[in-house]
Amino acid sequence: MDDLPFTLDIAISVADPSWRNLVSDIDALAKEAALITLGLVSREFELVPLADGQKPTVEVSVVFTNDAEIQILNRDYRGKDTPTNVLSFPDAPLSQAELQSASLMNEPLLLGDIVLARETLVSEATAQTKDIRNHLAHLLVHGVLHLAGFDHMTENEAEKMEHLEIVILQDLNITNPYELSNQPRQETPDQK
Repeated sequence: MDDLPFTLDIAISVADPSWRNLVSDIDALAKEAALITLGLVSREFELVPLADGQKPTVEVSVVFTNDAEIQILNRDYRGKDTPTNVLSFPDAPLSQAELQSASLMNEPLLLGDIVLARETLVSEATAQTKDIRNHLAHLLVHGVLHLAGFDHMTENEAEKMEHLEIVILQDLNITNPYELSNQPRQETPDQK
């Protein structure tokens, strides 16, 4: 994605080694999902290259963990003492002004952190007869959209976010996860 007005740095931490047995190309998948998502978001927000030609760095952190660890985070940050599939912790919003500021300060723009729980993801994929890798890609896209400033607190926000997810997943050659055959309409991720 050379057309991005920034370079992307993804810090990946595999806190639960079982993830690597589950999805062998987990690092590449995380990077591809983030790049494609931020490419679409850049167009959506009409982000353009900076006038000085500089390309600031945008940083995203992705942590692959387990139910026990994500339950602690979910309890401490959302007041929900239960595991969930994905949590997003946005830092700076993705905007033209933030990119300009990062460039002027010669510092990266920290979008935030995404944390994913292996057991919950596997359980959901199994219950919904989804491919585990595809479900992971969906949750990564969902998390990056949260970091970029999207949410699903209202019906309009949810529809917008789901539409973006569907478009991005198509770019990843993944079918619409909300309309799987023989399944009722799927819930937006991270509702737990």
